[in-house]
This record gives sequence, C-alpha cells and structure tokens, in this order.
Amino acid sequence: MKTERLVFFLDKIAAWSLYIIIFTLPFSKSIVEISIAVGIVSIVAKKILARERILVNTHIEIFLYIFVAASLISIFNTQTSQLALSARAFFSKTLKFAALFLITKEIINTREKLSNFIMIAALSCAVMLVDAFAQYFITHEDFLHKYTSFLYTKEWPNFRGFPTASFPFPNDFAAWMLVFIFPAFAFALFVKGDIRKNVIGSVLFAALLYFLIITKVRGAWAAFFFSFILLCIVKLKRIGWLLLLVIVVMAGALNMEHRLLSMASVNDRSVMWKNSTTILMRHPVIGNGLNTFYDNYMKVREDKFRDSHGSYAHNCYLQMAAEIGLVGLIAFLVFVISVLYNAFRSLAYIKDSFYYSIVLGAGLGLSAFLIHSAVDTSLYSLPLAALFWLSLGILSATINISKIEAGT
Repeated sequence: MKTERLVFFLDKIAAWSLYIIIFTLPFSKSIVEISIAVGIVSIVAKKILARERILVNTHIEIFLYIFVAASLISIFNTQTSQLALSARAFFSKTLKFAALFLITKEIINTREKLSNFIMIAALSCAVMLVDAFAQYFITHEDFLHKYTSFLYTKEWPNFRGFPTASFPFPNDFAAWMLVFIFPAFAFALFVKGDIRKNVIGSVLFAALLYFLIITKVRGAWAAFFFSFILLCIVKLKRIGWLLLLVIVVMAGALNMEHRLLSMASVNDRSVMWKNSTTILMRHPVIGNGLNTFYDNYMKVREDKFRDSHGSYAHNCYLQMAAEIGLVGLIAFLVFVISVLYNAFRSLAYIKDSFYYSIVLGAGLGLSAFLIHSAVDTSLYSLPLAALFWLSLGILSATINISKIEAGT
C-alpha cells in the first residue's frame, strides 16, 4: 500500500512539473530547468517502483535516439578547448530536451491531466498578452523582466517600438506566439458543446494575431501563412474564407510599414548562411561538435569582428548540421516530420472535438514554429526549445489518450 501511495505521489509531482514548465516557460529559465529535472526524476522513480519499463517506444523514437547519438558522437570531433562546452550542452540541452518529450508522453496520460495542462497553458498565454499590452501601450517595458519595447526610445515619443513581452526580441515573442495561435484558433472553431472554450480560444486568437502583426517579424508571418494555408486545406469548407481575411489584414499591415521591405536582415542572413556553410563543409557527416557553432563562426567570418565576436546561423537546421552533422540533422527532421505526419493522419479518426482541436492546433503551431526556425534561432533559445519539445510531447500524448478512450 505504501508503494502505491508513493507511486501516486510521484505521478502527481511529475504532472505538476509539466504544469509549472508551461506556465513559467516564457519568463523563468531557472524554474523551467528545475521543473524538467524534477519531472524526469519523478517519472523514472515512479516507473522503478511500479516495475514498469522506463522507456515505452514506438518506431518514431528510433530517429530521436539517432539524433541524440549523433549529438554525442559529434563531441569526439570537438576541439580540446571546446570539449567541456560540448559535453555540458549534451547533458543540459540535447539529452534534457529529448527526455522532456519522452516524459511528457508518459505523464500526460489522462483527459484530466491534459485538460489541466491546456488550462494552465491558456493562463500563461493570457499573462504574456497582458504583459505585451502593458509594454507596448502603457509602460514601454514588460513587468516580468523590464524589457523595453524593441527599438523604443524616448527621443521618438510617438514610436512605440515593437512588442517583445518577457522575451528580449520580437523574433522570440513571435516564435512563441506561433505555437499558441493555432491551438487558440482550433478551440475557437472546432470544440463542440463548450462555449467557454470557444470564447477563450477566440479572445486569445484575436490578441495573438494582433501582436503577431505588430511585431513585424517577416519570418513568423511567412510561417503563419504556411500553416494557415495548411489549415484551409484540411478544413476548407468551413474556414477557407478566413484565409482571404487574414491575407487582407497582413497585406494592409505590410503596406503600412516600409521597414518590412528592408533588405538589411536578408543580406545579413545571406552572409551568416555562407559562413555557416563553410563551417559545415569542414565536417559535414558528424559535424564540428555540439554547441561549438558560436566559437567556430568567430574564426570564419570575414568582417571586422573576426576572432572577436561569434554569431548564430539564424537558420536552426544549418546550424544543427554544422554542429552535429548531416546524419544528426536528418535524424532530427525525420523524427519531427514523423510525429507531425502521425498527428495529421490521426485527425481522420479522432472523434472527440477536444482532442481533435489540440492535435490540429498543436500540429499547425509546431509546423509554423519549424518554418520560422529556418530563418531564426528559435531551437537554440532555451525557453523556445523547451516549448517545442514539450508541445511535441503533448501532441503525441493527446493522440495516445484519444486512442485509449476510443479503444483502438
């Protein structure tokens, strides 16, 4: 009996660790780090006490393990001076995030846990939007980290800058919003028999869309368009007309802000990608070493910052390939695409509108996030990377719960 109570207690701790992660993720890295560790320890201890297999795998996870193995192997190609940096990153980033995906699938295994998670995620989203509103319209700085609106200056009192909420840059805020905006939209339109969820989803979607527009992040806009078109393909008869509405809104905002047409960031990225390719080609198969990109970039750049300042690639896949090789990148992409393919395929048999909305919304949100990652650093930001792996786990967990309840 004592063992059963302890297993129950550990299960509760593990579930609450995920609730805390999704709520604090946008504004507290330390709490997220601690909560991930607590979640991992709790679920492993629970499984040992219950004499269950620690890893319950499907064929999809094989590619996740290849990705982790490729990251480990890349460390042996790291220069001696960077070895500690690579080894630390393997345990504190790669292994930790892979474990976060796996434990999320295990922990969120009932409708109640999933409902609690979604409710707390919506609450966190609301806090962020209030923070962004206060930053942009009232105080010019967010109340969580005191970040000033991007490019805001008192010398231009009529220019509010660009909202970032608790993130340092609008790019990060936009990437975060991409994950939330599609689940909010799905809850607004597709959850049946629950007006409260429809209203909350509608309000959050409208607010997220507004702030996504005024961040003026072109990569995020392109990612949103791609996933919205995908949504229209899936549900054309019901929401096809909304595509035209969103295009009109976005086009109007585009014409109002000439900054969006600036080629400066495009030119910067082309230089970054050229230098990143140079790094990649040194060791294209197994990479130059996990977490070494910033230092290696310093040595290949050809401007005045050579040997003094590094940089990120602003293309997560190119940076990943440069660090852990094409084998690692391909394994990562196959794993992620397999999870998303399985999710979209499952929509054909998920009858419960609650589960359907989560799978549809999370699938589209993650698709948008991945597209945006091709022109930014999202997968190399701790809170955004944690959000990605956590959301991927929730997507898989929802499919599993729906199958169990349907008896399939």
